[in-house]
Amino acid sequence: MPRTKGGLHFSVSDCRAPWARDTLPVLFNHGIGTNMDIWAEWVPIVAARHRVVRFDMRGFGQSAVPAEDHVWSMDEMVADLWEVADGAGVERVHLMGESMGGTIVLAAAVARPERVASVSISNASFKGKGLGELAYWRTQFAEGGAEGWSRRMMENRFADGAGEARALTWFQEEQARTRPHVAMGLGGVLAQSDLTEALKSLEMPVSVTLPDSSPFVPVAHGVELKELAKNTRLRVVPGVRHGLPFSHGVEEARHLLAFLDSLDES
Repeated sequence: MPRTKGGLHFSVSDCRAPWARDTLPVLFNHGIGTNMDIWAEWVPIVAARHRVVRFDMRGFGQSAVPAEDHVWSMDEMVADLWEVADGAGVERVHLMGESMGGTIVLAAAVARPERVASVSISNASFKGKGLGELAYWRTQFAEGGAEGWSRRMMENRFADGAGEARALTWFQEEQARTRPHVAMGLGGVLAQSDLTEALKSLEMPVSVTLPDSSPFVPVAHGVELKELAKNTRLRVVPGVRHGLPFSHGVEEARHLLAFLDSLDES
């Protein structure tokens, strides 16, 4: 069921059996250049066991697009996440984020730990220092516009043969709708992010999944995160680039469920 709150477009899906509705919801946060439909293949799998809340980040999909002089901040993105949670009527949640969405859910957990049962991130980092490709975005937009930037992003996200052709076409077309000022604004926030100190006090379970071939996030960042947050699991997926949550949606959704099941059993 699609809804809107504070200019943020979100959707709630719930396919749980009537006798199995005691699980906590999962709130999904996508990254730069796409929308909540990046999770489309995850929904039927996860929603069979947990209420699923997805939303279009500010500036993407059907959510409001800020003006070109908008001042972006991580605090704003965290506030957006919790506004969606409130709009969906959920209090305590599992958080799942990909790319910058992963950084946002980590920051959201730091800001409101009492509302977070667990955090899962994919192809994401806790800091901007050491991330690749961001420095080239301004030139890519200037020389090729959003379509040129999107073509380069597709090369960074997907290896040859990764993903269904029509799915990749959808992804590129959606990504090419990205407004340059939105991508550059959020990219600047991501580049300046650093949750190093904050993560030392994070106590809830954290699951980190990284492709071994992302041009953006080095696996070393996952190793560092595991050392910082005391209750962290790290899984590295070989032979995959930055588009892991999309190109391997079904498999990754099952891994998320396995992680959540393990928490219920502990």
